[in-house]
Amino acid sequence: MQRLLEFIFRFREYSALSAFTIISLIMMNLGNTTDLGGYRSIVVGGIGWMQSAFSWIPNPIALKNENAALRELNLQLSDERAKIRQSIIENAKLRKMLEFKKSSGIPLISADIVGKTTTEARNYATINRGEDDGVEVGMPVVTDAGLVGLVVGTSDGYSVIRLLINRESRIAGKIQRSRIDGILIWDGEDALTMKNIPKSYDVQVGDEVITSSYSNRYPPNIKIGTVMETRDDGTSLFRKILVKPSVNFLTLEQVFVMKLMPNPERILLERDNNKVGKPMIPQIKAR
Repeated sequence: MQRLLEFIFRFREYSALSAFTIISLIMMNLGNTTDLGGYRSIVVGGIGWMQSAFSWIPNPIALKNENAALRELNLQLSDERAKIRQSIIENAKLRKMLEFKKSSGIPLISADIVGKTTTEARNYATINRGEDDGVEVGMPVVTDAGLVGLVVGTSDGYSVIRLLINRESRIAGKIQRSRIDGILIWDGEDALTMKNIPKSYDVQVGDEVITSSYSNRYPPNIKIGTVMETRDDGTSLFRKILVKPSVNFLTLEQVFVMKLMPNPERILLERDNNKVGKPMIPQIKAR
């Protein structure tokens, strides 16, 4: 009996409508239709009164459907918001790169990063430009933020870049403010290392480091990073300079290949004269 009452209360509108319909049919069969006019008005008024009296009670089925529709709309709006935000970020990034390309005095080849390879402490990236696009081994790679690395391998449509965060990278750098020169390497830490800088030299945290004019591989005055820390090298007269790269290699997506090749004459000369056992200046033969 309790379940029946719960069922009737849950579907009270339909139960009331069914009950009045049955009563109406019974009265129509038993009585005169002319006498049913007043009863019909009472029934209609009663149904209207009941609907208005119970209209404040929420309909569970309607609420469920409304909640489902709102959740779907919220999901669509969130997706659209994420797409708009991503478009704004990409637009700002592409705008900066376009301005950098226009201001560069060296021809640039734009490329996208399509792969990254990490083997022990040797980090490489693959771009979707190759020999067919004019890319050659030895060309430097940059972004609007600074130096990225060097092209070390090419095919018809792709190239491999050796990134700065690679143990094989050696970059001739310079402290922009004090004009102090040094060689930057990466030894697996979170920053590049500029070693063998005397303690008496003026190097401060926040100084910008750029490529030096002594380099034959990279053009001068390209930003490498910012000095983040200076460490005394024990009892030595030198200290270690830690440089944070200006390029974020974790989020690197687009780069520029600079159509600039190192001077082959200089490379051969320096390579020959740096061989072990061969003096830099040949001795004069005795007469």
